Amino acid sequence: MRDIKDIEKLFSQISKRDIQSIITELGFDPAKPIREQEPEPLPDRKALDDVVFDAIGLTDDERKEVYWAVAELVKNRLDKARSVGR
Repeated sequence: MRDIKDIEKLFSQISKRDIQSIITELGFDPAKPIREQEPEPLPDRKALDDVVFDAIGLTDDERKEVYWAVAELVKNRLDKARSVGR
């Protein structure tokens, strides 16, 4: 388990760069179906996510499912917002 200093360092790294859309942060191409892609989160994001995932004991498959589910929720919400705004 990582100590608080490791977590602070990871958070500091992320806070010093431009934050992208969550779809990009998780390594998905928004033009393609999410489930047809493998999550490829940015390295610093993955490192911080892994702290949380490790703490709650998620398997690799469960971690992928979290990434897929989050990306799909965001993409569906954005698509719906675009359709309402027309």
